[in-house]
Amino acid sequence: MPQETLKQQLQQLHDALQQHPQLDDESQQLLKTIADDIAGQSGAAQPDEDLTEQVQQQAIRFEQEYPTLSGILRQIVDTLGRIGV
Repeated sequence: MPQETLKQQLQQLHDALQQHPQLDDESQQLLKTIADDIAGQSGAAQPDEDLTEQVQQQAIRFEQEYPTLSGILRQIVDTLGRIGV
């Protein structure tokens, strides 16, 4: 169940990125990299614990300017925690 939730949240993140083209290139690339890393970790035997920290840092970074992105990232952090990442 958390794996399916994670996939849905990743889709929400991709959709939100499409709706926020005003993000600078660095932020866009970082979020895409995080999304790719999360997708790659979903089936990994040894999850990357730094990944959760990266997602959490981006959620904090986007809190004021992009609350929608921040909310999605926080949901992803919660889901990653539930699946042991």
